[in-house]
Amino acid sequence: MRELTGLSAAFVEAHPAEAARVLEGLAPEDTAVFFAALDAKLAAVAFHHLGVAYCARVLQQLDDGEAADRIRLMGSQAAARLLHGLAPERQARLLARLPVATAVALRLLIGYPKGTCGACMDPAPLILSSEATVTEAIDQARRHQEGERGDCAFVADAQRRLIGVVALGDLLRAPPGQPLSTVMRNPEHAISALTSVMTAASHPGWDTYHLLPVVERESRVVGGLHRQALARELGDTATRVGPALVTGVTGAYWHTVSMLAQVVIGNLPPVSPVATTRRNDER
Repeated sequence: MRELTGLSAAFVEAHPAEAARVLEGLAPEDTAVFFAALDAKLAAVAFHHLGVAYCARVLQQLDDGEAADRIRLMGSQAAARLLHGLAPERQARLLARLPVATAVALRLLIGYPKGTCGACMDPAPLILSSEATVTEAIDQARRHQEGERGDCAFVADAQRRLIGVVALGDLLRAPPGQPLSTVMRNPEHAISALTSVMTAASHPGWDTYHLLPVVERESRVVGGLHRQALARELGDTATRVGPALVTGVTGAYWHTVSMLAQVVIGNLPPVSPVATTRRNDER
């Protein structure tokens, strides 16, 4: 396998999903040997596309250090799905080897029952303060690196209670100095963290956004549920619970709007940082 590592690595980098399908045809022991010789970042990409059950069997063949290196680079949602399939003792050992912020996010996700929105949400969505201006909000969206950016941001108070939702497209059209409180919309599409993914699939909020706020008691924001993450969790069932969820015209429209907004925001020049006290309020 060592002679093929260069060619194999190039294939994984260019076609990660196809590479994962090939690897799933091998014994977990052989795939583990391959991953041990592969760059950690590339291995994490391939891990992301492996089936959860097979991925867990491969992970059993790696020592804790190697496994933690792969998990650290996978992204919180994919890593949480993988950790759900491991014994609690192995979960604890791997979490202890991860950076504190990563471990906290994963403990939050795996603390929810499998099949709930809390278990597959993004634990670090973009959350803004209603006191922020449009310019400040755009700058924060441009700099946001913790979670996956969606087509909207959530507006919350200092206790993270949800008070509004603002579409990125609305931010781009609003006057720069206007406060978010005058741009945001009512948060009518929030989902409880304990709602089942089957129930969430038919939520009317998908007709407006492809990212919905996930809340706990007193409407406190604990994450955001992405349309794609929900579709992954549902698997083949997603095609049977409503075509708008995955392939409908509405979903395609909002996905396109989101991608355009992200490109525009990413190319905007930076502005002066918001005051420290305001940043603390926002998160």
